[in-house]
Amino acid sequence: MVKQPDAMSLISLAPGQRARVEAICCGQGFRMRLAALGIIPGTVITVLRNAGAGPVIVEARGGRLALGRGQAAKIEVRPTSGETRGG
Repeated sequence: MVKQPDAMSLISLAPGQRARVEAICCGQGFRMRLAALGIIPGTVITVLRNAGAGPVIVEARGGRLALGRGQAAKIEVRPTSGETRGG
């Protein structure tokens, strides 16, 4: 996959931010795993936890998913309008 203009890595988002997946820049196996979990380009995700160490926890399509930091770095996203979620 080619890096999308104005896209950023999932790892750079703060907790509460919402973003749309633009691209998944990795091997076919990881892309297939994410697709099985409902994470494909176009999916809107919300970052629940990103503490700078440990996994990045996201919510997508009503489910929660923990991603290793290296995995999250390979997912390119674009923040949506209304980036933060109250709570």
